[in-house]
Amino acid sequence: MSQLTISFQPLWEKLFSLNMSVGEFQSATGLGSSTMTKLRNNECVTTDTLLKICKVLRCELNEVINLKDESNVEN
Repeated sequence: MSQLTISFQPLWEKLFSLNMSVGEFQSATGLGSSTMTKLRNNECVTTDTLLKICKVLRCELNEVINLKDESNVEN
């Protein structure tokens, strides 16, 4: 069985490419500190949060999130 994990590494790379600080990003999106912590720790966030991020950054979802298959394959 595969296990997918979330990575927000593309989000941080996007912010870097836009020369946007984390503080500017948080202010523009209105995200709270607990949501920012979830993003930093690659934890689940709501669909509304993802949509808000994409709207503020004017990008597609795949530009801010990756899904990784973390399953162990046994032979």
